[in-house]
Amino acid sequence: MSRSPCTFFSIFKLLCASGLLASGARAESTARLDGWDLLSQYLYRDAAEVFVAEPAGRERDLGLAAALLNEPPVTAGKIERAQQLLADVAAGGMDETGAYARYLLARIKHAHLSAPVTEVEQAYRAILAASPGSVAAQLAAAQLALVQLYQRPDLAVEARIAGAAALAVVAGNRRLPGIAAAYYQQLAGAALFYRVTDARVLGWLETAYRIGLSTPIEQSTLALQTAEVARELGQRDIALDYYQRFLASAVATDQRYHTVETRMNELRGTEGGR
Repeated sequence: MSRSPCTFFSIFKLLCASGLLASGARAESTARLDGWDLLSQYLYRDAAEVFVAEPAGRERDLGLAAALLNEPPVTAGKIERAQQLLADVAAGGMDETGAYARYLLARIKHAHLSAPVTEVEQAYRAILAASPGSVAAQLAAAQLALVQLYQRPDLAVEARIAGAAALAVVAGNRRLPGIAAAYYQQLAGAALFYRVTDARVLGWLETAYRIGLSTPIEQSTLALQTAEVARELGQRDIALDYYQRFLASAVATDQRYHTVETRMNELRGTEGGR
């Protein structure tokens, strides 16, 4: 199964951002630091071996579970072992470590076990209720938004969009800017998928752009997407602004470059003819 930006990637960076691995705590165990470093480099088997060699502990068990859930092939045995580890971590309390363990347990239900949507929603919402200010809650909210947008055929389109948008306070938290930007872009992308183009969509795209996606290429494409929506809504000045942002970041060999120049000339010509 493909992984969204809110899944298990960059675990080391996420935990550092949450304060779980403050410099003092990391200094206590060189091996533990190596394990998280290996996870952040996608060396999951190596990370698992390092964590296995450590004494049992909540952060060690969290790291080992994350390694097991990423090391291919992800077998039923690995999933069961990860669940056991994470359940023990979660039982230790609802601090950042416990909240993140609960998030990974929810992701197992969602991504690996294909649990009923109602059960998946309950798992994500339980994290939001218990620890709304945690990094894990932001990750859970971003995943819950996707569930609302694409896995609730029982809801009308507007209800799906409204349900996902209602999670903005948590999912759009600047604490994890990459997650926040992706959340707003996903809101806009879903609305466009359902053929909804309005001022909300433009606002979500502009918010995502201001926060910033994780790579220059993604940010450049987002500028173009924002310009196209602004153009469709008749927001000429905004469209020109974002088209220019795209041109400033794109290379001339990009197949979209000439199209954007044409769009800008058309918009400028429209203004000149008034």
